[in-house]
Amino acid sequence: MMEENDNIVNLKSLIIGYNAGTKKEKVLLPPLDLSVRKGEMVALIGPNGIGKSTLLRTIAGLQSGIKGEILLSGKKLEAYLKSELARKISFVFTGASSVYNMSVFDVVSLGRFPHTNWLGRLTPPDRLIVERSIQNVGLEKYSATNIGELSDGEKQRAMIARALAQDTELILLDEPTAFLDLHNRYELVSLLRKLSVEKNKSVVFSSHDIHIAIRESDKVWLATKDGMTQGGPEDLAINGSFNKLFANSDLSFIPDEGVFTYPVRTRMTIKLEGSGLHLYWTERALNRLGIRAQHGAVSPSVTIIADKGAYSWVYESAVVRKYFEDLYSLIIYMKEVLRG
Repeated sequence: MMEENDNIVNLKSLIIGYNAGTKKEKVLLPPLDLSVRKGEMVALIGPNGIGKSTLLRTIAGLQSGIKGEILLSGKKLEAYLKSELARKISFVFTGASSVYNMSVFDVVSLGRFPHTNWLGRLTPPDRLIVERSIQNVGLEKYSATNIGELSDGEKQRAMIARALAQDTELILLDEPTAFLDLHNRYELVSLLRKLSVEKNKSVVFSSHDIHIAIRESDKVWLATKDGMTQGGPEDLAINGSFNKLFANSDLSFIPDEGVFTYPVRTRMTIKLEGSGLHLYWTERALNRLGIRAQHGAVSPSVTIIADKGAYSWVYESAVVRKYFEDLYSLIIYMKEVLRG
């Protein structure tokens, strides 16, 4: 059984929002009761405008909650001095760095300021921490490079290195994969996973990359207009919670595949025979056309035949029998059958 002292963060009936003008408060979500364990990686997902950034900023102490409390290592957040919080929490903002005309080493060195004297001078141990932080994100060959010369993915790595140099137990990241291509998104989240596992850092990051979040996170905070659900991604997939994300649309979550998809009208039911990877992708391709494979169906049928490592697809019915060398040819033919 998990105890509260296993958690670095506990949110208790926390209500978040902001001042909407004329002293009127805008509440974004119902009261939140959430937690983050030490060394845990948490993905915060939900639609735009739901309050993800506001929640992260509130946990970081950058803005106040409306009601409720935040416990950081068992102590109320407001009881910390700003200098103490800077040694407990680091925050990586959306997008690339706004810092220019500085080397990567100098940018990462900014993370040591909460630990240095009032002059901000780096001691040899400080410099060693900066160098190791740069190495941990794979940027050692860019240490002397102007940060403006880096790619967006490399800049995000530098910002994470700065958070590492800050040496906090908790790292908060607001959309760290925004503006990155697919390769860099996966690489960045993989890096966060490594920091969580190997450095025992607690990581909370917001993201619209739901499939990456589900794959890599220990826990998900799932935000909808009805509130926040937390749990392991596998548990939320099994109990249907992910469907709450798009409750008012046709988009639905397929637990067997871990993906979201729009429904396709079934236009034909066939018998599909085969095995392995070719069977899986054939079924997916046919589903895209609205053709459903059903056990027990008799005709028409598609059979996948393997011969010495080569595969062919056989379509047969009472009237026509066709052989195809690849799946693409079969799909083109099935389109003609549906039009026919």
